[in-house]
Amino acid sequence: MTDAVITAHKAKHLLSHVLVVAAVRRWPGVALGESGETATGFYADFGLVRVPGAGELSALTDDMARVLRNFRTFRDVKLTPTEALRAFHGQPWKLKQVAAIAELEARIVCYELDGFIDICECAIKEPRELRALHPEKFLLTEAHPVAWSDRGSLHPYARISGELFPAPPPCECCSP
Repeated sequence: MTDAVITAHKAKHLLSHVLVVAAVRRWPGVALGESGETATGFYADFGLVRVPGAGELSALTDDMARVLRNFRTFRDVKLTPTEALRAFHGQPWKLKQVAAIAELEARIVCYELDGFIDICECAIKEPRELRALHPEKFLLTEAHPVAWSDRGSLHPYARISGELFPAPPPCECCSP
């Protein structure tokens, strides 16, 4: 992989973390779902009653920029399965992840971004990596409904997606 591709992957991955933190601050108590990278950007799923409109996406983009400008803590956190179950109480998607990881590992690897903790095993949990992201080099571009299926029950979520600017060349290793 070239340095440009590695840099784009880091940015997309870290922006998915920033999106989750900004959304949790905007919508306290929101159910969290899957998050990650796309070929040219990033996304996260949220258990919202309705899919956010263009105005809300713009405001959430601004919230993400504030997180990037003002964060103080970004670090690796390791929780025991019991601690993780407590930390993610009321988060069905996260509890499923904790249960699956706990079958194989004694610790659940997470990140903390200014007091918010989420599951992630990435190795780029350093403040300098987050500070390298420019608040005007990304934009939330779309929101649409998705559903998580668990034992025959469908759980509605809204997937919020964003893009990097300038757009990196699409990679084949990330979902479209």
